[in-house]
Amino acid sequence: MGSGLQGRKGTLAWTSLGDPAILAAPLHSPSPRLAAPPRIPCLAAMADGVAPFSNAGYDGEDRISALHEDLLRAIISRLPVTDAARTAVLASRWRHIWRSTPLVLRDADLPGLSRAASVTRILSDHPGPFRTVLLRHCSFAYQDPGLGEWARLLAAKSAQEVAFLNRPTLRNPVRLPADILRCSSLRHLFLDFWMFPADLFRGADIILPHLHTLSMTRIHTSNQDLERFIATCPVLETLLLCGNKPMGVCVRSHSLICLVVGLSMAEEFAVVDAPLLERLMLLQPPVAGDLPAKVKIACASNLRVLGFLEPNFHKLQIGETVIECNTMAGPNILVRSVKILGVMVNFGVFWEIKMLASFLRCFPNVDTLHIQSALRDPSVTANEPSGKHHAEFWQEVCPVECLRSHVKKMVIHEFQGTQNEFEFLKFIAMNAQELQSLLVVLQEENFSSDMVNEIKDKLQCLRFRTGVTGLLLVLPKVGMFPWLQKAADLNIEDPFHC
Repeated sequence: MGSGLQGRKGTLAWTSLGDPAILAAPLHSPSPRLAAPPRIPCLAAMADGVAPFSNAGYDGEDRISALHEDLLRAIISRLPVTDAARTAVLASRWRHIWRSTPLVLRDADLPGLSRAASVTRILSDHPGPFRTVLLRHCSFAYQDPGLGEWARLLAAKSAQEVAFLNRPTLRNPVRLPADILRCSSLRHLFLDFWMFPADLFRGADIILPHLHTLSMTRIHTSNQDLERFIATCPVLETLLLCGNKPMGVCVRSHSLICLVVGLSMAEEFAVVDAPLLERLMLLQPPVAGDLPAKVKIACASNLRVLGFLEPNFHKLQIGETVIECNTMAGPNILVRSVKILGVMVNFGVFWEIKMLASFLRCFPNVDTLHIQSALRDPSVTANEPSGKHHAEFWQEVCPVECLRSHVKKMVIHEFQGTQNEFEFLKFIAMNAQELQSLLVVLQEENFSSDMVNEIKDKLQCLRFRTGVTGLLLVLPKVGMFPWLQKAADLNIEDPFHC
């Protein structure tokens, strides 16, 4: 992708949360994964004093050293930091190149026993600037006051991409060094398992004028400090919040394009003033609570992608209106800009079926609809109306504008093959006048080949007004964090696509 954002489009790459390090990969990296750049055999072997190739046919000319210095710096920047430093012994011309190359430091490339000391030495000795600094293997809890010195050096030497991934070896997160938020050169910042100082923004002149991408996971902070932090980033485009502990997320940003929230225990998400926001992703609440989280959309005139809305977890409010089972379409609750919508619904719960219809009425211009079928909980659905009642509901329900006149593509994720799901598909078959594609996705671990064939036969019996035939896909289950990766990648038009 080059050495930064391509236009305004950014990419986030993720590792498994089993680590549990979710990481915004440096955008200049040629690979979306965070593995160290591949060693260049010729340079690495020469630095170690080993001839990389046989001498057969070697004419004695040093062709690598003859390259332009800009190209040499590009080569060195892709080496692990220890190999990059060793290139100074190759020839006199090389001695200054590493020190004049923007530093790429990943602590995974450093010896484990002396890792923290090596980080301190490298950050102190290299004159900067620092292009990428990824620290995820250091035990931050034992680095104070060295941790504060690292943050000051990063700020002083113009760090552009920084990831501080704390290892949760203690019950409580470590206090974040405030100087990391005074690094005005930052373009991409990732923080994992930190506690914001209570007085961080009191009288402090903090502003991150170049920050485009901010990822925060398992951060302990207050609602007010989170809002203040977002306000310090005037060009912030992508914000990812996962597993954090503010009780509310209030978004006011005139630059934000993508907001992704996952595993959040917040009681309210409010988009108060975000005129450029195109994508609002709400993925996997941690537990089902008695009080659903309120999702308020007040000012988001450019919102194009929204989901997954879950009736069991989210209380949707548009403007001043809270959407209920019996909410009918009206000019004050229509969000016409949304084109791609995701809704998760338990088809075995009649109340959720009615909420699905109410949600869909709020977005009349949706052309791509993703519905994730939630697993049935017998304890919840035992007293629910039968499939007959569901069929009657879809026969009598008031028209849903987006289904009737706009939806061209529909995907049913984690289809269970129940009668209630097929009643919904019958409703789609009779009413969707623009449908061009229907994908029904099964999780392969949940179905035998006979069960798959049975569902396939039922699907082929449906007759759609547009003549399409439902396509059945059998795929492995996709974890949450690939979803997060796609959700935050603005180069992917449809982040819900299987």
